[in-house]
Amino acid sequence: MADVANNLNALHKTVFNDGVPDLVPKVAKLQSEFPFSSEKKLGDFYEMPVRLALPSGFTHEIANGTAGVYSLNDAKGGTTSKAKIYAYQTNLRDQMSLEDAAKCTGDAASYKKGAAFFFEGMNKGARKRIETNLLYGQVGVGIVQTYTSGDPSVVISLKEWAPQIWSGMKGAEIDVMNGTTSTVRASVTIAGIDIESRKLTLSATVSGAAANDVIYFKGGYGKELVGIHKTLSNTGSLHEIDAAVYDNWKSVQHALSSQALSFKGVKKAIAKCVGKGLMDDVVLFCNPLGWDDIQEDIMSLRTVEKSEVRRIEIGNEEIVYVSQNGATRIVSHPMVKEGYAYGLCKPYWKRIGVCDFDLGTPGLPGGQKDDKVWFDIPGKSGIEARGYTAQAIYSEMPGVSFMISGIVNTTT
Repeated sequence: MADVANNLNALHKTVFNDGVPDLVPKVAKLQSEFPFSSEKKLGDFYEMPVRLALPSGFTHEIANGTAGVYSLNDAKGGTTSKAKIYAYQTNLRDQMSLEDAAKCTGDAASYKKGAAFFFEGMNKGARKRIETNLLYGQVGVGIVQTYTSGDPSVVISLKEWAPQIWSGMKGAEIDVMNGTTSTVRASVTIAGIDIESRKLTLSATVSGAAANDVIYFKGGYGKELVGIHKTLSNTGSLHEIDAAVYDNWKSVQHALSSQALSFKGVKKAIAKCVGKGLMDDVVLFCNPLGWDDIQEDIMSLRTVEKSEVRRIEIGNEEIVYVSQNGATRIVSHPMVKEGYAYGLCKPYWKRIGVCDFDLGTPGLPGGQKDDKVWFDIPGKSGIEARGYTAQAIYSEMPGVSFMISGIVNTTT
């Protein structure tokens, strides 16, 4: 079996000398919007500059020839700091039977044909998991509305439901966690998914499971990167900076009262951010149902007040309007939960880390990786491939980004 893995590793080096094509799927919209950047670590973390307050050491005087030599007020420098950003690691393993592996060992052409399809699956799975973590890392992928022991199954609450998080996830392992503690009630496998009813059928009963329990992917609690939702909902310490002390470290939170996402609601959130200094372009990510609601809302407006909106463009996946802050792009994202929308001031958001998702073994001197992609599986008739990433997402100034909550989408 070792010969099979070694032969495939040799073929891999020949066929994919420049690396496996890593096409980011369309569903990974955040990864496309915020390209990955490799940064230099300081020890175990990245020390990134952030702006918490602007300089204010001004002196004012009339210029009519009478001021003479006047005294300057003291310098009052702006407040900048260094946020400590930790990257979080994600490993992916996938396996291939020896029978299928043997079909790839003939020559370079057979390897490319067989392995390319295999690696495409790994890439899609990894990109989907990274996208989920970029959105909901460290807050969970769903909150339980009801638990039924007879199936057994859970129904995810409406505001916490995003269909694309769960699509194709049959067989994935999840942790059902006590909603008020860090206790894992049980680790179970998803045995079935009903997208229409937001129902996950589980492989086993979960003792004590109840409404408001939080679902994480297995082992994810505290080990996922800090996602956008956690960043925008933070009111305390994040990356070792306290939002209770620095207002620019706390994002704008705009709550709707169980209403559909509307043009008015988005404008209100934008206006709050402008009041805190937003003067740049914004990308607003919302659930597809919310995108439909706001599109219909805009289409139903007979007139748009030119003093507040200069241009509106409606496409298949984006709505663009130019207003007091600049351009706002409203983007449909099937991995955004139904009850929320996230407005990100694009110039201030960064995605950094050791490496974006790649195959092979990372961590060699100089940031290199070896050429070993395939590994033996002791005691099994097969081999496996492995992929790895270590990354984080953060904002230099969360105060000019916003989260809209309390959305209840129109269903008809």
